Amino acid sequence: MRTNTRPNSIVILECHTCPQCNSKRIGMIKRMSHAVIDLRFFKTGVKKWITRTDSSRYHCQKCQHDFSSEDRQPNPRRYGHSLMSWCAYFNAVCGANLSRTRRALGDLFEIFLDQSKIYLLKRYLTDSYKTLYEEVFQATVRDPILHVDETVVHLREGKIGYVWVLTSMDKVFYFYKPSRETSFLTEMLTPFSGVLVSDFYTGYDALNCAQQKCLVHLVRDIDEDLLRNPLDAELKTIASELGSLLRDIIQSVDRYGLRRRHLGKKHKRQVSRFLQSMISKDFVSDLADKYKKRFQKGGAKMFTFLDHDGVPWNNNNAEHAIKRFAKYRREGDGRFTERTLKEYLVLATVLETCEFNNVNVLKFLLSKETTLVSLFKMAKRKDHAILHKPDRLPLLQAEIQSQNSEIFS
Repeated sequence: MRTNTRPNSIVILECHTCPQCNSKRIGMIKRMSHAVIDLRFFKTGVKKWITRTDSSRYHCQKCQHDFSSEDRQPNPRRYGHSLMSWCAYFNAVCGANLSRTRRALGDLFEIFLDQSKIYLLKRYLTDSYKTLYEEVFQATVRDPILHVDETVVHLREGKIGYVWVLTSMDKVFYFYKPSRETSFLTEMLTPFSGVLVSDFYTGYDALNCAQQKCLVHLVRDIDEDLLRNPLDAELKTIASELGSLLRDIIQSVDRYGLRRRHLGKKHKRQVSRFLQSMISKDFVSDLADKYKKRFQKGGAKMFTFLDHDGVPWNNNNAEHAIKRFAKYRREGDGRFTERTLKEYLVLATVLETCEFNNVNVLKFLLSKETTLVSLFKMAKRKDHAILHKPDRLPLLQAEIQSQNSEIFS
C-alpha cells in the first residue's frame, strides 16, 4: 500500500530580492515542492503529519545569479525526525524488531514503508547521534569509577564478535570488537585514573589502574560449586568464613555508606586476616585449593573498595547495561552485520545513558538535542559531578540494599 501524502500544512517560501546584489529584478525559473512525512505528538496522542514545502528557483537579471528560496539538498529527506525517533524507540526500547516496527507504522498511522526504508531511517538517526556517542565515551573514561563487561555476539556468515560496555554511575558506552582480547583497553583507557570494577576475567589484570573485582561473581561461583559438591567440607568452610566477613562489611555499608574512613578502619584488618588464613591453609579438596589460588592471586583486588569513597563491591551497573543488549540479541543473534550492530550500539549508548539519568527516552529523541549537557539538563541536574560523591549515589545505594538480604543472609 502507498502512504496518503495529503498535506496537513503547507509552507510557502518566496524571494523578492536577489541575495547576492539585493536587486528586485528577479524572474522565476521553476517551482519546486516536496513533502515530509512525520509524526506530531500532542498532549493527548500522536498522529501522522505531512508538511508540504513549496519553493521556487529564481534568476537575477542584474547579476545573472541563480538561486532558490529554500536552502535544501537536491534530494531532501522524505521522513521527519519524530518519525525516525518513534521507530528507534519502538525498536530499541520496546523490543520490537524492525519488521514489526514497520508493520506498526502501517497499522497505527497508515505510513507504509519498504523494508529497506525502515533500515535507512535507523541509519539516518544513528548518524545524528554519533557526536553524542563520542562525547559520552570521552566523559565516561574521565569519571573516577568505571565498570566494564563484555558479551559474545554472533554475526552473519558464522562470525563471532564481542559487545563491550563501559559504564560510570550516570553514563553508558557500548562498542564492538571482533575478539575478547583486552590489549586495546590499555590505550582506550589512557585518560582513566580511577577504580575499574570488573568480573574475574584475567584480561583485565594487565590494566594499569586500581581494580575492584565483583564480589557478587565470587559468591555466585562459590554457591554454584557448593550446589554441585554439597559434601565438600573445606569448600563449606571457605563459604562460611567469607559470608561472615561480607555480612560484617555490608552492615557497615548499610550504616555509613561507601566511605573509606568507616570501612577501612573497621574491616581492613579483618580482610587481611581472612586472606592470610586462606593462603596459609593446605586444602585436600581441588575446589577449595582453586579458591585458595584465587584469593592468593587477586584477593587484594576483591576489597579495593575499602580504600576508596563511593566504589561499589559489585559490577551491577555494567551487568545491567549488558542485559539491554542481551534482550536485543535474542531477536537478531546470527543476523547482525558489523555495520548494523555498530549502528544499534550508538543508539543503545544514548538510550541507556538516558535511563541511567531517569530521562524519558522518547522525549529526549524528540527534542533533537545531541549533547551530553542537554541530556543532563533534561535530567534537571545542575552539576553532573555531584553524583560522584559517596552520599549521592542513589542507583548504587539501591543496588546495595537489594543485594544485602539476597546474597549474604
